[in-house]
This record gives sequence, C-alpha cells and structure tokens, in this order.
Amino acid sequence: MATFNFSNATLRLSFVVGTNDKGEPVEKKKTYNNIKKGVQVESLVTVSNVIAGLTGNTMSKVEFNELQEVLSN
Repeated sequence: MATFNFSNATLRLSFVVGTNDKGEPVEKKKTYNNIKKGVQVESLVTVSNVIAGLTGNTMSKVEFNELQEVLSN
C-alpha cells in the first residue's frame, strides 16, 4: 500500500508594487520556505495579512504549495 510522506511546504505572496509604462500592475513575489506540516489555512491568511501590512503594498495573491513524496511499501 502506498502512503504520502510530507517533504516541505512554501508560502508565496504576490504584491502590487506599482505600474509599468502601459499602466499595467507590476508585481513582486516573496517566497517563505519551511512552513510546518499541518498548518491551518486561517494561520496562513493571518500571517499573509500581517506581512502585507508591513510591506505597505497591496497583496494580489497568496499561494501555498505542499510537496509530498509517495512511498510504496
């Protein structure tokens, strides 16, 4: 029987930092690694909002990526 083994997780935040010559939004992305296994979505939202508040930029996207390895026994 195969099982999942947690490998790692990352949180990536995208911020609008201005506009280009055409008036289109310019985004900056910041990735945070070593997110703990089993983190609650409410915790991710809270942390993301705090970080956005510290940057002074508008947050445009929050992405959470969890990598799990498939083990066959």
